[in-house]
Amino acid sequence: MPLPVAHGLLGASIVAALRPRSARVHYIIPLLIGALLANAADFDFLLAFALQSKGWHRGFSHSLVFALLFYVVLAFVLGRQRIKEAIAYGLAFTSHGILDYVTSRDGRGLQLLWPFSRDRLRLGWWGLSEVPSKLHWAEILQALAVEFVLFTLLLLAVMLLRRACPSNTAEN
Repeated sequence: MPLPVAHGLLGASIVAALRPRSARVHYIIPLLIGALLANAADFDFLLAFALQSKGWHRGFSHSLVFALLFYVVLAFVLGRQRIKEAIAYGLAFTSHGILDYVTSRDGRGLQLLWPFSRDRLRLGWWGLSEVPSKLHWAEILQALAVEFVLFTLLLLAVMLLRRACPSNTAEN
């Protein structure tokens, strides 16, 4: 289970790669929106807290179907003229569940295929910051540093590639 820094930087990287260029909006604002959306699935902690059941965490809000529903609502709200933005933001949201799925080795997994299956799935490639609540504060800081370095490098690479590759179309 990655910490919020990894989710946020991955979401910002996706938005940096896919969002249309715009002179009207400061570049940092869309990146911040992408970072927030990439962490939004973890607001299921509020349900877990309110209902006093850990079973809500990494449930429906981490699923691909929920991400698709989120994208459809976002596309409707933003409209046809901003469909590329909706795709970028929708993929930033979707990245949360996928990153949790790929990096969960020791945890319970997540309901990636909800509502079709309530099984908790995990790929287990790499246990990134597994169960941070059971880590010592020094281990949490170390995990934060590793995630920050890895995912900041990804964001910087995307931004440099985007700058180096001029757009072929006139985008607003």
